[in-house]
Amino acid sequence: MHRSRHALSLALLAVATPLAAQNLDLDKTGGAIGGDVSAHVQGNPNEPFIVLFDFTEQQTPVPALGITLDISDRWAGSSFVLPGFFDDTDAQGRATASLTLPSDPGLGGLVISLQAVAGWGPFRVSNLVRVTPQLPGTFTDALNAPVAPVLGGGAVLESNGDVLLVGGSGPVAQRYSERLEEWQLAGASFGVGLLSQTTALADGRVLFTGGLDLATGQPTDAAAIYDPATQTTTTLTMGSARAGHGASLLGNGKVLITGGSQSFDLTNPLSLFTGILSSTEFFDPQTNSFSAGPNMLEARALHTSTTLTNGQALIAGGITLLPIVNLPTVSATAYRFNPNNNSFGLPAFFTGARFLHTATALDNGRVLLAGGITLDLTTFLQTGNILDIVFGTRDDCQLFSTGPFGFGTFATVNGLQQGRAGAAIAPLPGGGALVAGGFELRIDIQNQQFVFEPTASADVFTQNPNTLTPTGSMSAPRAFPVTVNLADGTILVVGGGLPNAELYQR
Repeated sequence: MHRSRHALSLALLAVATPLAAQNLDLDKTGGAIGGDVSAHVQGNPNEPFIVLFDFTEQQTPVPALGITLDISDRWAGSSFVLPGFFDDTDAQGRATASLTLPSDPGLGGLVISLQAVAGWGPFRVSNLVRVTPQLPGTFTDALNAPVAPVLGGGAVLESNGDVLLVGGSGPVAQRYSERLEEWQLAGASFGVGLLSQTTALADGRVLFTGGLDLATGQPTDAAAIYDPATQTTTTLTMGSARAGHGASLLGNGKVLITGGSQSFDLTNPLSLFTGILSSTEFFDPQTNSFSAGPNMLEARALHTSTTLTNGQALIAGGITLLPIVNLPTVSATAYRFNPNNNSFGLPAFFTGARFLHTATALDNGRVLLAGGITLDLTTFLQTGNILDIVFGTRDDCQLFSTGPFGFGTFATVNGLQQGRAGAAIAPLPGGGALVAGGFELRIDIQNQQFVFEPTASADVFTQNPNTLTPTGSMSAPRAFPVTVNLADGTILVVGGGLPNAELYQR
């Protein structure tokens, strides 16, 4: 090992005049067993570097170079023979070292720690990065659990790949490092209640709107802006109390807030339909203020609102009221809001009315609606007997595609392993998506009450042809979890009733 240190010293010193030192940054992507894992270096232009790896983390002085590593140097010699691990950066100071992991399931229990060293002297050491090999199509626990439980809220992906979780842990923000799979507290933010919305703004701040007030259990008009840069929270007030509303960041930088309920009683199913709103509001980040927007053609709550690649928003499904007669029902329509003309346009119809479904924008511009609940209240409205509610948890998806002249169409995709409402959903490359967990709804006849049965199974949606295929299950059931696509290519799933965090490897 002393020979490898000596070789490194000579190789790095045998160059010309040093440049002004920049920070040395190391990142990683991949990590699927049988697939590639890559280490990405960012340093000075055209300078020598070496990426070191080991399976033990410990303070390791290297006197010959005047540095101290955070990992053991027992495997340092291997870095000289692995392609790209001992090389020069390009003219922009970047380089990538890659290798293919063996197709050995036994790698699943390993933690591979990496650091880079670069320069002509003095030498610089990068940050530490961890790779946890994982079989494709599976979930595994992250190395560490959140500091505080996560129950809803939202996530903001930061520029360095870290994830800021806010709103779902009371007035506490948490930061997840995808490079280290570690959590840390990130100051005070704003605690949200059930059926609220958390929206990441273009300037890095986070908007919280509405939901059920933690003290009264009723919809609230409270809102707040959290600035992670200064860790400050500014409280605001919407024009209307809303719970189960939608919120989407538009292409013009404003947030469209749609519908929701003004009244709510968990003991009375009919209360879901008594205060449904057709009104909308805009939030303007430039002025930190709300203003009235155009009314929707249909009042709706517990719907989805999804930002499209063209800066518009797709409002789909939810509970609603039949026009004129005001009878409660579930919506099977969707509208596209266009901020350029401030209108919702013509409806698009899909098969299978639903609410409490989930939706995500795919990387090809389409939108996938997954699962949800549908019900028939015809007999219940006559008898008032909860046992006369006819409902189901949907096991299909709806794929929305935009069309010419503002039109849009839906295609049905059957095949979820089981009915799912409140499922995790995240886009995958190539127009695909992961749909995981959620719950099935049933009635406890003996006690005459609703029962929510969370699930741990997961499915993957792929296109050409449109198909749903079972994939690995989570460690335990989760309902309404938070999902984030991480910079290394994995998907973080957290919350939903469990204290741990899981990673899905594509």
